[in-house]
Amino acid sequence: MPPDSPMSESPRKPLSPAAELYLWGFPTVSVHRTRLMLSSHHDTGTLRHIESLATPSDKAIVAINNDTLYSSGWYDLSHGDVMIDVPPMDKPDRYWNLMVVDAYTHVAYVSRRHHGVSGVSARVTFDPKTEPMDDGDTTIRLGTRTAWIIIRVLVESPEDLAQARALQRQFSVRPAPDHPFIRMESAGRAAKIAESGAPFFKELGRYVAHSPPAAWHPALSPAANAILDDPSCVADSELEAGIREAEALIRSGRTTDTVVKNGWSTGRASGGPGDDILKRAMGAKFGLGGHYAIENRSYMALADSLREPLNGKHELRLTFAAESLPPCEGFWSLTAYGMDLYLVENEIDRFSIGDRTPDLHYEEDGSLTIILSAQRPEQVSNWLPVPDGPYMLGMRVYEGHSSVVECNWFPPPLAR
Repeated sequence: MPPDSPMSESPRKPLSPAAELYLWGFPTVSVHRTRLMLSSHHDTGTLRHIESLATPSDKAIVAINNDTLYSSGWYDLSHGDVMIDVPPMDKPDRYWNLMVVDAYTHVAYVSRRHHGVSGVSARVTFDPKTEPMDDGDTTIRLGTRTAWIIIRVLVESPEDLAQARALQRQFSVRPAPDHPFIRMESAGRAAKIAESGAPFFKELGRYVAHSPPAAWHPALSPAANAILDDPSCVADSELEAGIREAEALIRSGRTTDTVVKNGWSTGRASGGPGDDILKRAMGAKFGLGGHYAIENRSYMALADSLREPLNGKHELRLTFAAESLPPCEGFWSLTAYGMDLYLVENEIDRFSIGDRTPDLHYEEDGSLTIILSAQRPEQVSNWLPVPDGPYMLGMRVYEGHSSVVECNWFPPPLAR
């Protein structure tokens, strides 16, 4: 297959019922494990501000960005609506975003794209009959009682951190008066789901009982639904075979709308995964709490220009021509991860590089070359350190222009 062509998708053989249920249920197990883990350290119904950019010590979320401050909280809409106040930003180009995630990873937004930088108030309400719309409405309708609110505020430079923190603290999220403020008991990390074996299916059943899917969420086949109702109706060996089958599909990185160009992969759709349970499971595994492309298109590097897996032993160069820099209203960044999708320590404590990186060097013709290597190069200003071995590379383009949203623009190849 040519490196600059869309990925062709051969017909996929029918899923076994256990594999179908695993793919369908993986996102909600990811959400609830994350809910229980984070709520074992911080009360439910409260907004927690993380006042530093992410580092390798942060293990709660995979593929976390290193560009924005995060705030997040877990809310139970069965107690009533949640009210949100977004403060005015300090300047017109300050990027901010608030996303609301339900128990099955459906996303709704209150964002700069819709509301600008003058401040806005909104409310989140439980409505399992109405699918969330990205239309700027200040009433966010969520399909499950479980609501995960995630706020991002851009840090534009090291000197900007204090100002970004001040803005972060001004966001207000207020639950209903009788909402409980309690600590939960952790059920394990979302990153370890594949190791759960047959007990995964009983765990899934508990979460579905807690937060049933909305009517518009993809339905299960009768055979898969029978396993959800009673996992003991089939042998543990059959359940575990289904997990292996489903995990192989998730790790393949191939869905019905996957597009590959220049060695980079992304999904064609600008919104969510819709009824594609494989795509939804992949999103949960490789970027839980991540954006839809309409807000931030993410690209994953699959291979270098020689079609070899990424490895820090080989220096790579990513060169953007002046007219081909990522087209966006927000910002763009490139982040290196270990194979576990966590950030990796390096000698200069640089975990991402992008249009806001201090002292980034552009050539006289306006082009930009980023160096990716484990060894320190001569030109450190444009260096993104990577692990000395296999690694993963992600690129984010926030508030992309139409060429990004419509999946026409791609990063250039990673040249040896």
